[in-house]
Amino acid sequence: MAKHLNNIKIERIGYWGVGIAKTDEGKKILIKWWALPGSVVDCIIKKNKKDYIEWHITKIHKYEAKYFDGEIFCSHFFSNVEPDLKAKTSIEKHKIWCGWCKWQMLSYPRQLELKQEIVEDCFRKIKEKPNFLPIVASPKDKWYRNKIEFSFWVYMASREGIESRWNLWFHKQWEFSKIVDIDNCWLISDNANSIFEYIKEFCFDSGLATYDQKFNRGFFRHLVIREWINTGQLMVNLAVNPLDIKDEKNLDLWKILKKKLEKDEFIKKNITSFVITYNDGLADIVRWTNISVENLIGDWYIYEKLILNWTKQENVESTFRVSPFSFFQTNTHWAELLFQKAINNLLEEWEIKWKILDLYCGTGSIGIGVLKAWIWNSLIGIEIVEEAILDAKYNAEINGIKNECNFIASPSEKVLNKNPEIENELNNIWLVIVDPPREWLHKNVIERISKLKEDNNFKLLYISCNPSTMARDVQLLIEKWFKIKSLQAVDMFPQTHHIETVGVLV
Repeated sequence: MAKHLNNIKIERIGYWGVGIAKTDEGKKILIKWWALPGSVVDCIIKKNKKDYIEWHITKIHKYEAKYFDGEIFCSHFFSNVEPDLKAKTSIEKHKIWCGWCKWQMLSYPRQLELKQEIVEDCFRKIKEKPNFLPIVASPKDKWYRNKIEFSFWVYMASREGIESRWNLWFHKQWEFSKIVDIDNCWLISDNANSIFEYIKEFCFDSGLATYDQKFNRGFFRHLVIREWINTGQLMVNLAVNPLDIKDEKNLDLWKILKKKLEKDEFIKKNITSFVITYNDGLADIVRWTNISVENLIGDWYIYEKLILNWTKQENVESTFRVSPFSFFQTNTHWAELLFQKAINNLLEEWEIKWKILDLYCGTGSIGIGVLKAWIWNSLIGIEIVEEAILDAKYNAEINGIKNECNFIASPSEKVLNKNPEIENELNNIWLVIVDPPREWLHKNVIERISKLKEDNNFKLLYISCNPSTMARDVQLLIEKWFKIKSLQAVDMFPQTHHIETVGVLV
């Protein structure tokens, strides 16, 4: 089979923004990156499976007119299209494309329309037809992220005229050995962009090298910025390679840089917490098994608030401590909307005061937010990340509900089936919350939840960032003891194809 396909028309779009087309023989073609219904594209083959072929777009010849009704506002946005389409934006394409915002050419209402279609498409094969509620828009379609992670890396690319040993930004799409060094990101605030540039200059001027994963050498690895929307607190986590400062010269340079960072007035004024993560692992991730963390400025955590407006109560405000490696929803205002919509869709009898089981609970944000409204009387939270459970326990205490909460650090599939300590606590469960990793619910979790359903007439709130795997889980659950009451898409990541889905099963 040829390694290229030209002038392929995309029929529809599926999860992860994948375009779907067919060969002349009827074999399914999955087209990744910038795929939109009606587009005519050239592709290069990446995978040839029994049931489908996976391709990546190399050129876009034509967009369906209705999918080009937005404003391209970023000069790094991908625009490898014909001149007549380029003319629809006032931005001259003169910089290397970043590749992470793939939907800037769509107006925000059009993005929501597509995401609703994607979620409905994922669930079209399950036996019990869901009640789809209208998608919930993000309060902001730009400047909405409260967390962003950048990578330091070398970037050598002669075809693009770049030979640089010092870059800091996002990984180049398809080429994870390269970093696109760009000006600013429209998904984070101006303040976060300014702090990014400020720290970047400090690192660049230090004389220390950028990490090169190919040879496991160099110093600077990652820069993570968290900026809370409701409290204004901001954390910087600078991840470095400790092996590189075994050299005496590099150690001296590092000591000098740390002193400059500690004494800098701009940093002390604008950054609540500045931590250093020493990571000598080979994987391209900030958190590794043998990391150590140093506090440079402030504590090693920051606080955010969620303000929830329940249907039948006054606003309920909850405070959350989040440490460098704990999960917290990336779009704060979206999280508030998500929790409000989810619970309002659930509640029919507000006087019920039974227990909540919160699986994959993170720092306890949704479980604590619900419990603090005094709708239920106790909470069991389970999470595999120990740092997150420490935060969750502290969060229960500062929100005045310590005695009503039991947080356990363990994989959900293990503790639900093998921990006798919580067996008695699983009686009288009225609400189970699951917010699993992207892959899906573990089969043991599905079995245990289904077994609990035999003796407890609880409701299940399923929150997912992957409607495709969620659909698989929902099908397994309705084959047991559940019926699906409603499904609702909630947009957390405007300008991208990512989407959250909330399901209520009874």
